[in-house]
Amino acid sequence: MGDRRVRALTTIGGAVVMIVALAPRAFAQSEETHDLSSLLPQLILREIQLPTSSAGLSHAAHFSPFSINDLNNPAVAIVEAFNKLMVVQLSTFPIGSSAGGFSYSFDPTLGTLRRASSSFGPLFAERAATIGRGRFSAGFNYQHASYDKFEGSRLDDGNIKFYLRHQDCCRTGTGPAVPPFFGVEENPNGTLLNPFFEGDVIEAALSLKVKSDVVSIFGNYGLTDRWDVGVAVPFVHVDMDASVVASIQRLATSANPLIHTFVAGQDVSRTTIASSGSATGIGDIEVRTKYRLKDFRAGGLAAAADFRLPTGNEDDLLGGSTQVKVFLVESGGTDRVTQHLNIGYTFSKAGTTLTAGQPGATPTFPDEFNYAAGVEFVVEPRVTVIGDVVGRTLRNAGRLDLVTKTFQYQPPGTPAPPLASMQFDEFEPRGGHLNLLYGTAGVKINPKGNILVSASVLFPLTDAGLKNRLTTIVGMDYAF
Repeated sequence: MGDRRVRALTTIGGAVVMIVALAPRAFAQSEETHDLSSLLPQLILREIQLPTSSAGLSHAAHFSPFSINDLNNPAVAIVEAFNKLMVVQLSTFPIGSSAGGFSYSFDPTLGTLRRASSSFGPLFAERAATIGRGRFSAGFNYQHASYDKFEGSRLDDGNIKFYLRHQDCCRTGTGPAVPPFFGVEENPNGTLLNPFFEGDVIEAALSLKVKSDVVSIFGNYGLTDRWDVGVAVPFVHVDMDASVVASIQRLATSANPLIHTFVAGQDVSRTTIASSGSATGIGDIEVRTKYRLKDFRAGGLAAAADFRLPTGNEDDLLGGSTQVKVFLVESGGTDRVTQHLNIGYTFSKAGTTLTAGQPGATPTFPDEFNYAAGVEFVVEPRVTVIGDVVGRTLRNAGRLDLVTKTFQYQPPGTPAPPLASMQFDEFEPRGGHLNLLYGTAGVKINPKGNILVSASVLFPLTDAGLKNRLTTIVGMDYAF
């Protein structure tokens, strides 16, 4: 038995080393046109610019905070808070349990191992049953996810809007009071009301399509009757396609449309810019261990830990987070119906703080409170139907609320007319935890021998944060 254990562990370790070594070659031809983690900030905060003037005052970068290092511009904090929540959730999306579907325990009356549970176990949670001393299972699963909403707003129809404030670039001066100078000098005076044209804003309406595909290869081995170790190696492909319809809101310059325009010398107040990228590669490898503390009927109580290694490229949303998840697992029931409950906490190592204007900078991943609960119903000995509720509380991740904001401006005229205002709806960052809740439903089928195939769906139960559509998962594993 000892030799078999050594061989199994050697096989697992060798497979992981081989996968890590070959992954860069296997995906060498994948498209990778942008760092996906910085694609949105660069698109919105840098690439929206007006044409450069050939003479006089140029307004080219007055609405582009990254280009002019205007990092106190309110748009910077809003866009980066939006991007941070996107990056964190995409990089840590659930990929399912690596535990095998067969569990065994030693029967002293028979002097051999026997099936410890008639159920094949949950999908995105753990049960207390272990695989059994010297037993080994291996398999894979594939899941596809696409995302359609953020904080209840659709992502793909321009419904999410950001407002780029004009730079405080100038003050009323002694220059000629005719275009393109308007009697101003490039010397900021601490207000966006003087000169009058600083009152304009650009509305950036975002349309975003994001999807991911993950193939996970996993293995699980029983060191003892009570102690399992396992590994899951994900290969991730992420696609991001973004476009922004930029519209100049001429609050202050409606009578002078050539001051702010997207085509020099022409009255053009709207343009569309786009950016896209994709990345493929190895994700964050997860190493897991579980120890059964106590036996119940059709289950028991176990302690478990998952170690997430930062093997994925964080700049391209393939992973990059060092995390340790510790949790308790309880399960039990009858031969036909069993339940399982997981409660735990994830500790995340401090990472790179998102720095305004720095390409490739990614946010620190938050600690999490994790829980899952569900039932397994044995339809017949070869078929188990599973339903779960999976929850994640991302601590101090922050939230974005859609609020109505008032923008003041100074209409042109001599003498200066009274100040005017316009209101727009825009996200506003705030502190707090992000509570994510998913439902899962699926089936595991044993068609022959020790082969197990599974199919399931995962769906969000709330509108919080980044919301995925119906995520589909199919897989297979084999017990040795």
